[in-house]
Amino acid sequence: MSANDRKTKAHAAVRRSGGGANVILVAGIVIVLAMALIIGGVIWASRDDGGSAGGSTQLPDGVTKGEPIEPFAAAKPAKDAPVVDGYEDFRCPICQVFEQKMGGSINEFAQDGRIRLRDLKTVIDTNTGGNSSAVAGSTAVCAADQGRWDEYHSALFALQPAQETRDGFPYGSYTEAAEEAGLSGESLASWEDCVNKDTYVDYVKSVDDQTVKDGITGTPAISVGGTKLNWGALIDEKTGRADTERLEQVLTSGTVPRDLRVTR
Repeated sequence: MSANDRKTKAHAAVRRSGGGANVILVAGIVIVLAMALIIGGVIWASRDDGGSAGGSTQLPDGVTKGEPIEPFAAAKPAKDAPVVDGYEDFRCPICQVFEQKMGGSINEFAQDGRIRLRDLKTVIDTNTGGNSSAVAGSTAVCAADQGRWDEYHSALFALQPAQETRDGFPYGSYTEAAEEAGLSGESLASWEDCVNKDTYVDYVKSVDDQTVKDGITGTPAISVGGTKLNWGALIDEKTGRADTERLEQVLTSGTVPRDLRVTR
């Protein structure tokens, strides 16, 4: 698809209706998630095949191939700040629940420099074919280049397709998310150029390949200092509310207590 075709599709986007998630529905999803974590862990398989995802070979500033992006590196966390690794896919429904429940708190800790957040996109394109998850991750890195990672990250999750298909996100969703994130004028034009060139698609795939080698084969997942956190255990099954106080304690201490560790 040419850059012009993508821009044409981008301008055809229709904004989804607003409103929060139904608490009962979300709580039900969380219960299912907690059960899945107990019996065997994450439910969305990551791709582990080789080959190119179809983008350019450009890397974000300050990282090497296979290395995760640090979206809040400008916060300059202390050298001994706990390292928190997040594994997400913009097309993963449970990742969306994770973002609704904990994403804001985690980003806040990172922006305050209290943790060193590394974001690792584990794509699920192998489930449906195509490379929509890799492209979505690439567009987020393009937004990070413009200083809008956090805003774009939230906006794109809010536009997640209701069903997983080979086509994944319509390109219009990316432009809609960019505008929602506050990109305009020259910054929007630079972001569009980055997206239209698939600038970071191969980079995102290289990060995914590395996470598979590291034993992360699904999303969402989070680790603190290399220890996997059972984040589902921090969500009340009846109310669907997250225990953000304990989450803060775990992340900023850099230690996952035994009762919150993923054992498989």
